Amino acid sequence: FMGGVKMADQAEMTRQGINKAVLAQRLAECYLTQLCRHGFFHCDMHPGNLACDASAGGSIIYYDFGMMDEIQDNVRRGLVDLVFGLYEGDEKEVLDALRTMGVLRQKNIDRIGVERVVRYFVKEFRSTLTLPTPEVTDMSSEDIKKIIRQRRADLGAELLAVEKDFPLVFPPAFAFVYRSFASLDGVGKGLSSKYDLTKYAQPYLKELIDLRDGSVTLTAVKTFAKQLGWRPEDLKAVVTGPRKLAYIDDTLRQLEQGDLKLRVRVLEAEQALEKAQVTQSTTLAAVLTSMLLQLAEGASGGGLISLRSLYSVLATFCAFKVPVGIFKLYWLNKQSSEYGLKT
Repeated sequence: FMGGVKMADQAEMTRQGINKAVLAQRLAECYLTQLCRHGFFHCDMHPGNLACDASAGGSIIYYDFGMMDEIQDNVRRGLVDLVFGLYEGDEKEVLDALRTMGVLRQKNIDRIGVERVVRYFVKEFRSTLTLPTPEVTDMSSEDIKKIIRQRRADLGAELLAVEKDFPLVFPPAFAFVYRSFASLDGVGKGLSSKYDLTKYAQPYLKELIDLRDGSVTLTAVKTFAKQLGWRPEDLKAVVTGPRKLAYIDDTLRQLEQGDLKLRVRVLEAEQALEKAQVTQSTTLAAVLTSMLLQLAEGASGGGLISLRSLYSVLATFCAFKVPVGIFKLYWLNKQSSEYGLKT
C-alpha cells in the first residue's frame, strides 16, 4: 500500500509543494498511455481512487483495481478506420470499420438499410459545417429543425428497419472509457485552469493513426493513391471488370427465365401486419374478458377455489391485456408517423 494525498485535498497538495498543473498533465498522459498504447485501463478514476505525493514534483498513485477493462487491437484499428472513413466520406470504409470493431452484427440484419443509413449520416457529418445557422442567414432555428426532420424523414423505412433488427452492438468498454474521461476531465480542471485534454492527446492520437498503416506518411500515400484510383484493388477491378459484367448478364438472364427470385422487404406491409395482429389480440382479450365476467356472475361459490373466483382472476388477466394492446397500437401508429410510413 502506498499512502499519499488525495486529489481532492488541494490544500495539502499546496502545503507539500506539489505542482498541480504538472500533476494534471501527468494524470491525462497516464490515462492516455493506458488507453492508447496498452489498451488496458482503470475504469473507476474518481478523486477517491486517485492520490499523489511530492516525489518528482507530483507522482500519481492509483487505488482500487477492481474495475479494469481492455480495448482489443481490432477495436482500436477499427476506430481509426472509422475516423478516416467519416472525414473521407467513404461509407463503405465506415461499415467495414464498424464490423472490425464488432459494433455491426454480421448476420440477420437488413444490410441495404444499414448502408443507406450510414451513407446518410456520413453525408450529414460532412455537411455539418455548411448547415445554415441563424447568425449567418434569415432562417430561424425552427426552420433549420424542419430541414433536419425532413432529411431524416427521407430515411424513414431504413431507420425503422435498423431499429427492428438491432444491428449495432455497443462495446461495454466504451461506456467505461466515457465515464473515465468525464471523471478525468473534472479532476484535471479542478487541479489546473489550463488543463486541456485535446492538447495532451495529440501525440497519442498520432500513434493511433500509425496503427492503420504503420506510419502517417504511408497513410497519406495510400490516401492519395485511393483518390487517383491507383490502388491494387482499383487495378484489379479494371482487369476483372469484363468477368463481372458477364456474371451480371448471366444473373439477369436467370431472373428473366424465372430461375432466380428476388425477395423484397416491404416495411409498410410488415407494419400493417403487426398492427392487425395487435388489433386482433386486443379484440380477443376484450371478448374473453366480457365472456369470463358473465361466467363469473352466473357461477356458484363453494369449494376451495370457487368457479366465480377462477373466472374473475382470468377476466382480470385478459382485461389487463386490453390497455396494453391499445398502447402498443398507439405506439405503432406514432412510429409510422415519425418515420413517414403510410400504412
